[in-house]
Amino acid sequence: MTFGRLTPLLAPRAVAVVGASDREGSLGGIAAGYLARFGFAGPVWPVNPGRATVAGLQCYPSLRELPGVPDLAVIAVAADDVLGVVRDCVSAGVPAGVAWAGGFAEVGGEGVARQRELAAFCRDSGFLLCGPNCVGLLNTGNGLTASFTTMLRDRTRMIPGVVSMVSQSGGISVMAHARAEEFGLGFRVTASCGNEVALGLSDFMRALVDDDGTHVIAVYAEGLSDPDAFVDALALAKTREKPVVVLKGGTAEAGSRAALAHTGRLAGSDRTFDAICRELAVIRVHSSEELLDVCLQLGSMRRDQLPAGPRVLVSSFGGGSGVVCTDQCERAGLQVPLLAEATRNELRDLVTPLSSVANPIDFTPGMMTVPRHRADVPAALDTLAAAPDVDAWLFLAAGFDRLAPELVGMYDAARQRAQKAMFLTWQAMPKGTPAALASRGIYAFSEHARAVRALRHLVAYSDALRHAIRRVAPPAEAFPWHDFVASAPGSQVLPEDRVAAILGAAGLAVARGQSAAKAGEAAAIARAVGFPVAMKALSPVITHRAAVGLVALGIATEQEAAKVERRFHARAAELGVALDGVWVQHMFEGDRELLVTAFRDREFGVVVGCGVGGAATELVDDVAFARAPIDVTGAFDLVGGLRTLRRMPGWLSTRQRELAADYLARFSALACTAPWPRFTLEVNPLKLAAAAAAAVDGLLVIE
Repeated sequence: MTFGRLTPLLAPRAVAVVGASDREGSLGGIAAGYLARFGFAGPVWPVNPGRATVAGLQCYPSLRELPGVPDLAVIAVAADDVLGVVRDCVSAGVPAGVAWAGGFAEVGGEGVARQRELAAFCRDSGFLLCGPNCVGLLNTGNGLTASFTTMLRDRTRMIPGVVSMVSQSGGISVMAHARAEEFGLGFRVTASCGNEVALGLSDFMRALVDDDGTHVIAVYAEGLSDPDAFVDALALAKTREKPVVVLKGGTAEAGSRAALAHTGRLAGSDRTFDAICRELAVIRVHSSEELLDVCLQLGSMRRDQLPAGPRVLVSSFGGGSGVVCTDQCERAGLQVPLLAEATRNELRDLVTPLSSVANPIDFTPGMMTVPRHRADVPAALDTLAAAPDVDAWLFLAAGFDRLAPELVGMYDAARQRAQKAMFLTWQAMPKGTPAALASRGIYAFSEHARAVRALRHLVAYSDALRHAIRRVAPPAEAFPWHDFVASAPGSQVLPEDRVAAILGAAGLAVARGQSAAKAGEAAAIARAVGFPVAMKALSPVITHRAAVGLVALGIATEQEAAKVERRFHARAAELGVALDGVWVQHMFEGDRELLVTAFRDREFGVVVGCGVGGAATELVDDVAFARAPIDVTGAFDLVGGLRTLRRMPGWLSTRQRELAADYLARFSALACTAPWPRFTLEVNPLKLAAAAAAAVDGLLVIE
């Protein structure tokens, strides 16, 4: 059992409990008792100078007087004493510890200073500390109970499992572990990392990736103390094809850029996190129930049973359940296709005369209650397990009371042979059935909709493992931003004439345009850039110009251009603002419009996005994001992830999608060189013709 550098913490050979006592309510005494009760595979040494024994174990006055050097110290003392105990651990050669006490940064004031001093000592000494302000650690593989959780109070054994969880909330982690045990499946490791003074989420995640006994990693995260390390840990899990299921709290964000750019209303930390999840094949869930459903289902499957696509077989022992479940699949974006004729023909010889062999399959209750039909159930299930035209199987079981054990065996046999994911739902399970399922490592959903939701997650996970969005190296040469943007304190909004100059200098196509800085220049400029033209007033004060009559399209003559220019200046005077000029631009002909955008996320760096553009941008709200920069292959994949393209595959031609991908990749490289801590660079729309693309409007907001 190895957990990389955290092996002393998660798989210690011996444990010391500092501060242990038999006094009622002593957390150290509780921990020592738990370690003895749950059969920790190694010596347990209570440490307390005022006690001879604790929990029936010999107690020692100090760490230096132990019969050996423990790998792990459970530090069951008050906040003021934690640092002193950690110093004693380092002096005695103890490499790791877990501190439960609260009273650190979470309480403010002196707690902040106390945590800062503890963190500095751990960093300088290399001490592996879990916590403080945490519930601690559980490892069912070796009986480690370095925790005071009440979850263990009335239990005599922990059920080993293949799902391990690391959480910034002790309550959420132990509740999830307790629920898994109620299902009879259990967890392997549960780690509450608390205030993360020395070890954070990413450290535990990397350790669980290294652990062969952990097949699925569950994560509860709120704030990320080290986003880069978190992303690196996710990337490692993807490389090893070890599923990570994340429940993230605290995702609401109000961004100041929302007032100016479409991006601000379409993006935020939550969608950026979604982009990270897709890039790194992370399954993101939104409730503890969903977390358990997905993790325990994954834990009951082989890796080669991941659904390769969205095609689902639904079978039931009653038509109504199958119909309802089929509806739920369709709403979730899954498909319930008609089975191949050969499969249907084979199945007809094995089911009752009243059974339906269309998809959904209705076996009818008689398939189990009539002995001659029940004898054919294994062959029927094998036929469906081998069906070549579906990617997953939703098996809706029924009560059947005394026949339930037989059905469990038949299902398990089919599951073992199937090359596809099988999801079992069983409402109102007969007595003894949950235990029978758990003994075979089978997770059963109590409601069809929950199984459908979990299946949808696994389909998306399987797809994410295959997709091509990967971060690439940033450009070697920095773009000369300061040739185009003045260095000035505070926020800046650059209008489209200056954005057009930036894009052009970076080699990105822009529709021909020129600024009429002086009154009377617009007509000649319009002739030079080529009719028809669009005309837009330039003002840093007015960002939504069309709403106040400062945009005109389809201008076809010099006389009309001059008239529009005069109208703009008159309208600006009515509004009490001065114009910087009028932007005159050739109207690039294209039949599709996209939004192309980039911004710097405070946790994950520069993010690039692409979505439906033009007037429909916010109305449709169809945009996909990825960390920048990305290559052309990844950009092609990102564009293909838009809902509009999935629903209307011909909305962009292949050539238009290639043009968009090339533009997006080069745009992402440009954005990565932006020097500002907070910025949004947006092109809306990027117009796509049959064989060319060009930016028509742009905006740069520097905060």
